[in-house]
Amino acid sequence: MYMATKTIYVSEQDSPVFEEARTVAGENLSSIIVRALREFLARQRQKESGFKEIAVRTGSRSSAREQCFYGTKIGDWRGFSDDRQWWMQAHIYTTQKNNWAVYLIQVCQASLLTDKERWRESGDYLLDSRRSDLLVAAKPEELKDKVPADLFRLLQDLAAHTEHPITYLDI
Repeated sequence: MYMATKTIYVSEQDSPVFEEARTVAGENLSSIIVRALREFLARQRQKESGFKEIAVRTGSRSSAREQCFYGTKIGDWRGFSDDRQWWMQAHIYTTQKNNWAVYLIQVCQASLLTDKERWRESGDYLLDSRRSDLLVAAKPEELKDKVPADLFRLLQDLAAHTEHPITYLDI
């Protein structure tokens, strides 16, 4: 099998990075370079197709974890949980694989907004109850039992509009 030979010129200032990569990779530095080029090209293709890299932090503040995906933001929502205990917000995306991604954030207990006097007296406002989740589904219907009813209605509405994004008027 024929192996193509390519010469890479590395500037003096980039030489330490190149040498460190060679040390980490061992003798097979070409596989690292090809992998980096593939990742670079994949990111460029995603950008060209209109998708952006989305990074979200899931979990609680003390144990948050970053998750990344390619998608397009199509909506936002703010409101109460179904039991009216939590004030929440959501960012809604379509992903590169045509899935729905909902970044759902539990901001604070709803009583912080509705009964401020109780919060001042108890000091509960000092507790950090914020947490977030990334919910992914092929269809909005799959999220029905995982999101507040108001948010689910918005998802259904967005789904109807993304299936038929243009309305042609006969006027």
